[in-house]
Amino acid sequence: MKFRQIEAFRCLMVAGTSIGAARKMNITQPAISRLVSDLEDSLGFRLFNRSKGRLEPTTAGVRFYRAVEENFLGLERLTQVASNIRNDAPEGISVACLFVLSTTLMPLVLKEFFKYHPDVPVTVDTCNGPEILVRLQDMKVDMAIALDFPAFAGVEIEKILKVNVMCAMPEGHHLSSRELIYPSDLDGEDMIGWVPIISQNYEKERQSLVDAGSVPRNVVKTHTSHTRYAMVANGLGLSIVEPFAAKIWKTNGVVVRPFAGNISYEYVLAYPGGGIRSELMHDFRDAVMKVAKEYDFGFDARAEADAD
Repeated sequence: MKFRQIEAFRCLMVAGTSIGAARKMNITQPAISRLVSDLEDSLGFRLFNRSKGRLEPTTAGVRFYRAVEENFLGLERLTQVASNIRNDAPEGISVACLFVLSTTLMPLVLKEFFKYHPDVPVTVDTCNGPEILVRLQDMKVDMAIALDFPAFAGVEIEKILKVNVMCAMPEGHHLSSRELIYPSDLDGEDMIGWVPIISQNYEKERQSLVDAGSVPRNVVKTHTSHTRYAMVANGLGLSIVEPFAAKIWKTNGVVVRPFAGNISYEYVLAYPGGGIRSELMHDFRDAVMKVAKEYDFGFDARAEADAD
């Protein structure tokens, strides 16, 4: 494989036509066709089906494009770094972050960081836990804020804080008058749950209910915190939730109460292993630690074994 062939394939996938791809690369349409054809010969499988002058990506072509796009993101980052160096622009930071933290913790972290580095660009890459690990291993981000995870090759972690989960319910729900919600209280209730295949938290929640002999009805399963809160706000059920977004949804018809299921989530800063951390990264880390320590949940959400 040659880089020019990969570039032609990517342009063709993005543009949708060989004419559009040729314009993007500033070459002729036959040249695009030849580069892609040579790439197919090199790969040993077809990337496109050709019918009546139209190109339709094959299943193999779509799979290969995903891998190409991941690698091009890394190349584009290198291109940007080179441009910054060439133009004497300030070094930037790229941070992967869970969806809910990008709308709660991260804005406050950025405000703190920009007090000292107002001209430094920061890229916030919102994604789920497994995607964060891939970005760290591939060194596509400088650091990440995520839920704690077991030892993972090529990734180093530093604990930020530990919080207790809460139980969210619609305003006026019969359990909203209670100060503390027990797993047994959820027996028979409509619940918004986690999608098991990608959630680190599903097993903790499930086990707390099993231990209490509680069998709620999982009417919806999803994998993002804000989606769970939104489902609750619209009266579709209750949910065991992280506490960061509670303040946002409190004004949208959601009542949050402590959950007595002995479940806590620990959040960490994670870095690509073995890398040299710049002064900017150290300052960003300090901003994260300060904001995490002072974050106002609106109630006591920190677990007893809070990180230092």
